[in-house]
Amino acid sequence: MNQRFDERKKDIGRAVARLKEAVAQPESDIVRDATIQRFEFTFEATWKTLKLYLERQGHETGGPRQTIKKAFVEKLIPTAEEGDLWFQMLDDRNQTSHLYREDLAREIYGRISSRHADLLERMAERLVALQWD
Repeated sequence: MNQRFDERKKDIGRAVARLKEAVAQPESDIVRDATIQRFEFTFEATWKTLKLYLERQGHETGGPRQTIKKAFVEKLIPTAEEGDLWFQMLDDRNQTSHLYREDLAREIYGRISSRHADLLERMAERLVALQWD
């Protein structure tokens, strides 16, 4: 299981790097779509790694919403404000996964560029520092 956790941490690092690479590109329709897709898989990898770690620590988590709540309780999400941003990120991920509207895509792309990518990067750094006890 420790090896699986280590692999997940590496996957998140690579995913965050690819997301940050996309965010750094000049905006275009293709870049926006690629950024949203990279955001989706980075978010998925991150919450699933959080879930794996929290379950190893003896916590029940369920889906992404419950995992985010438990990560806040366990101080992996350090502030209520950051917790709110995680729920906004979850809502954005849910919207991009189930429908496509140009105006919504632009709005979500803006949040990915301005804060979601950095938030995911900070969580990746926290997860890398964790040990599988």
